[in-house]
Amino acid sequence: MHIKKKSILGAKISYLLVGFLFLSPLLLDAASTFKGQLVYLKECRVCHLSSRIFVEKHSSLEWEKILDANGVELSDIHLKTEEKYVNSKERIRKSSHKYFKSQEYGKKYNELKNFIVETAKKNEVRDANNRE
Repeated sequence: MHIKKKSILGAKISYLLVGFLFLSPLLLDAASTFKGQLVYLKECRVCHLSSRIFVEKHSSLEWEKILDANGVELSDIHLKTEEKYVNSKERIRKSSHKYFKSQEYGKKYNELKNFIVETAKKNEVRDANNRE
């Protein structure tokens, strides 16, 4: 009887470990997407407004191309345009050049990329479902 309890407990622990190993990449991906959304809200929303409207400008495949090469292309797009200061509803004056030249951009780039691409994929699924 005592051996049976240990084997059942061992089986439960094994199932928990397998479940955790299976779910942990999904949880990490979700956390990265959430962090990317925070980056978007802090750094991009002032100029690009709603992330949904912004992301819908391109398909997920187009975003993956634009957001390739560790953010160089996205940075170049912003740095090659004339520097603008935007007055938002919150009366924040914002310079995209300052952000894209910063170390923070390099550190947070993958989170931002993940958020934009995943949002584009979700939009595509939503649009496909609405067409059915």
